[in-house]
Amino acid sequence: MTGNEIRTRFLEHFASREHLVLPSAPLVPRGDPSTLFISAGMQPLKPYYLGLSQPPAPRIATCQKCLRTGDIDEVGKTDRHNTFFEMLGNFAPTGEYFKETAIPLAWDLVTEVFHMPVNRLRVTIHPTDDEAHDIWIQQPGMTAEHVTRLEDNWWGLGAGPCGPDSEIWWDRGREFGCGREDCVPDHCDRFTEFWNLVFPQYDQRGPIEGTSGEAVRRGVADGSLVPLKRPAIDTGMGLERISYILQGKSNIFEADILEPLVTFVRKSSAQPTTLSERIVADHLRAATFVIGDGVTPSNEGRGYVLRRLIRRAAIHGRKIGLTARLSDGVGVAVSMFNGHYPELEQRKKLITEVVQAEAERFNKTLEQGMEQFEKIAAQHPKTIPGADAFRLHDTFGFPLELTQELAAERGIETDDEGFRAAMEQQRARSRRGTPQGWALAKDLPKSEFTGYSELTTQTPIVALRKDGESVERAAEGDDVEVFLARTPFYAESGGQIGDTGTITTESGRVRVDDTQKPADGVIAHLGAVITGELRVGQAASAEVDAGRRRQIARHHSATHLLHKALRETLGENVVQKGSWVGPDHTTFDVPFDRPISKDELSRINRRVMEKVRAALPFHESQKSYKDAVAQGAMHLFDEKYGDVVRVVCFGDWTCELCGGTHVTNTADIGTAVIISESSIGSGLRRIDMVVGEAADDLVQRDRDLLTELARSFNTTPDQLRTRVDGLRAQLKNAEQRLKAMSEELRGARVKGADGMQVKQGKVPFVIETVKATSPSELAAYADRYMDVVKSGVVTVVAADMFVIKVSKDLTSEYDAARLAGLLGTGGGQKHLARGKLNGSATEAFKRLEEALR
Repeated sequence: MTGNEIRTRFLEHFASREHLVLPSAPLVPRGDPSTLFISAGMQPLKPYYLGLSQPPAPRIATCQKCLRTGDIDEVGKTDRHNTFFEMLGNFAPTGEYFKETAIPLAWDLVTEVFHMPVNRLRVTIHPTDDEAHDIWIQQPGMTAEHVTRLEDNWWGLGAGPCGPDSEIWWDRGREFGCGREDCVPDHCDRFTEFWNLVFPQYDQRGPIEGTSGEAVRRGVADGSLVPLKRPAIDTGMGLERISYILQGKSNIFEADILEPLVTFVRKSSAQPTTLSERIVADHLRAATFVIGDGVTPSNEGRGYVLRRLIRRAAIHGRKIGLTARLSDGVGVAVSMFNGHYPELEQRKKLITEVVQAEAERFNKTLEQGMEQFEKIAAQHPKTIPGADAFRLHDTFGFPLELTQELAAERGIETDDEGFRAAMEQQRARSRRGTPQGWALAKDLPKSEFTGYSELTTQTPIVALRKDGESVERAAEGDDVEVFLARTPFYAESGGQIGDTGTITTESGRVRVDDTQKPADGVIAHLGAVITGELRVGQAASAEVDAGRRRQIARHHSATHLLHKALRETLGENVVQKGSWVGPDHTTFDVPFDRPISKDELSRINRRVMEKVRAALPFHESQKSYKDAVAQGAMHLFDEKYGDVVRVVCFGDWTCELCGGTHVTNTADIGTAVIISESSIGSGLRRIDMVVGEAADDLVQRDRDLLTELARSFNTTPDQLRTRVDGLRAQLKNAEQRLKAMSEELRGARVKGADGMQVKQGKVPFVIETVKATSPSELAAYADRYMDVVKSGVVTVVAADMFVIKVSKDLTSEYDAARLAGLLGTGGGQKHLARGKLNGSATEAFKRLEEALR
């Protein structure tokens, strides 16, 4: 039974038992900030278990893509560890059924669908779970002797939902374990666990860190187990493990969902080893799925995990002399899984390019890094200092794990603590380099932001800074940073640029040119004193440039509509990777593996305008971060959010976590025009858009230009394209007639040239000076002269240009490119070369004649 068949039979089994089969969620979590990647089948369904949203059905089954790198060092060393895996599972998040149904469903699958011999199946339960014990021994063929009670069969996080679990194990045979007849699961390698049935039936009331004594006395955080009103079901079976069991293999790397990649590596290697074969195969498969879900290599977060996978695969490929490109394995992985995950085939080109680019980038630094490592290892034969390990990481892109592996091969230890200390020192240096020296200034005052509801605020000045130092007053002409108790000025953040405007007191005025956020809650107004002076403690009127703010708000609101329209048109994996919002235009960056077509851009623009005309009302709310993302609000994974976030919605069409300023109704956005789409890096596209007054100005300028051009061509704007196409056709015809006439003229000149002389040397040759204005025209003259000579060497010169042509029957004896060296600088092929003369034409001709006579 193949891995694909196992996956299909599992899902069909539960579909036939009233379960809704959901497609796998992307590897990148939605609404779960606790992890970089989905690492369990239940993870995408957490909002249903927490009661934050209603599941689409009471019974659910999935095959979920998962990635775990916590034990990446064990990959290849054991028979069961890998990074990417598929988790098969059935779920009842709202209590539709419990143990009495979950256990028979599981037993039917393994015995009736998978036809696993009952005598080779074992079950473990928690010692307190008599209910599960009684249900298990009622299953056909199961006996009490094959049910073992283990303390480890408990699931929970110390507080909140928890409960016992039950695992199904496969008996590999006595020869794989300790050899004892009475051996039980979890004692040795004889038994392999392949399915875990989790029964969250209690709410554990602490105790947890920070719990007050009063809470404990009241009995709400005393560690007690309170039965849940709706106990749920959550099960997980690793496809890799069940595949190698059902296929009669000894480990996951022999199963058909990994073996083709292992074979690819083995056949493409000069000195294959089991460990490196497995690592390359596993990491290639993982990278294929990670890139397929929109992640690109970088130095932090998910991008760093991906970079580590590719570079670790590259290192082991290097160890075994991998002759194929690492990226060649992408095609193998895609062909293995595109039946169930068709998006892999659609993104195959992008995935291949990303793997290849990252491997090439790593290889360029690897040679230098290996040389440096050898020097360091020679200097420190016992322990690699942390500072040196960090330099390898920072300068040559060596992950710490690579340095550790290379050192371990030589019997050398690595100072991991020193490495982490050096990493923290670099971060501290980076923080000290904050613009304006703000990170060095202590106790910068915080401001209350009033700019959501007003553009003018009365407030005292609480601090002034000049040249990085605190001052009590600032005079006319001074560049200054102003800090207010309350301010309507928006500080640059979230892609939106800072406000401009004025701050006025009874004694002076500041022109605010920019507004920045040096620290959380701190708003710095940067500008110059244009009249009088300002003093700390003065009452001031802070006034934002209202027209500029309106245009910024229009552009910011438009990016929300654009984001939603992009996802509707190009797919849900298209998420914001960056933006810039100003008064004149906005840019929006998204991960996408190809140029966005003209038709797609048109559809996206139309969709945005549909929602502008729909006059969707703006509304905002404050929610906990977890609640907001669980309810579907879009957010940036790389952005840092507080516990409470601002949710911005336009109607019920789009909701995002956002701290920016917006219009009160989408109709206020006005005209929206996408003006360009371009690449800004591998797998990243940038869309530039203008809205409101800026878009009106653009449309008017384009209209004026169109009218002016139409007038110059003596036609109307709507007929301009036809007129231009007609002129192009006329020009093309004229160019073709001119070319033909030039050919006739050159032929006539060659045939009628009284001074033309075919000289006889080792071969016939011609050396002529002609009138030509370009290399191509000069080459045409050479062709005409060769028509006369038939067999020989032709050299034609115009000003300082020359062309040498050798008839093809003589190229074995004469090389036009070599002869070009006698005339000057140039090159080409054996039959045709071109270049520029060095010195006089007379001297050049003499050198060439001497070579040919």
